[in-house]
Amino acid sequence: MAAFNEFYDAHLGDVMARNPGFVCAERYELAQVDPPPGPWPRWLAVYGLDGEEAARRFAERVTGPPEERPVYPPGPSPWRRMEPVWRLIWQRTAWTGRDVSAGRVALIGIDPAAESGEREIADFDDFYTRVHLPEIIAAFGYDRGSRFERWWEFRHPEPGCPAYLALYEAEAAPPVPAPGTVSLTPGPPAWEGRTVSWRVKYDRITK
Repeated sequence: MAAFNEFYDAHLGDVMARNPGFVCAERYELAQVDPPPGPWPRWLAVYGLDGEEAARRFAERVTGPPEERPVYPPGPSPWRRMEPVWRLIWQRTAWTGRDVSAGRVALIGIDPAAESGEREIADFDDFYTRVHLPEIIAAFGYDRGSRFERWWEFRHPEPGCPAYLALYEAEAAPPVPAPGTVSLTPGPPAWEGRTVSWRVKYDRITK
């Protein structure tokens, strides 16, 4: 495992060097999974891109002819046997809170209620951004909350990647509120009928 981690840390730099527009990279390890159950990646690498054009160039290279794809060192045996679980690009649409060097992150994948139309989705988005993000930060001790929309799905277990991602960040794992002490505002129908595909927490392991 030491060789795997050493190589993975170096791999972050290789990805940054071989992909124009990549501006930051962090590694995380799975810390906690809440229902629903599912296959979750133990290791998570998160890359920041400087805009949509960089994301588009990367997506075109990855899905294009093999000779145009980034080429990386092969790595040790545990790396070569690794099976990716997620490979996704998200576009941030909103955030609230303060800038933070996050030691703990929580990721929640959500779809609005089935059969929601444009008006229902607009109500969902407004409630999610203006009401729910600030409430979660205040109630659960996170420093920043961000909303993302799925921009590109390369790989995700069936039935596919949720349309929305909420990312909550804290400098350290915040304390869990006592049962019955948190009361969240109910939302519009598209929110109340939402589907949560995954709810996972990771700890940063990059130095």
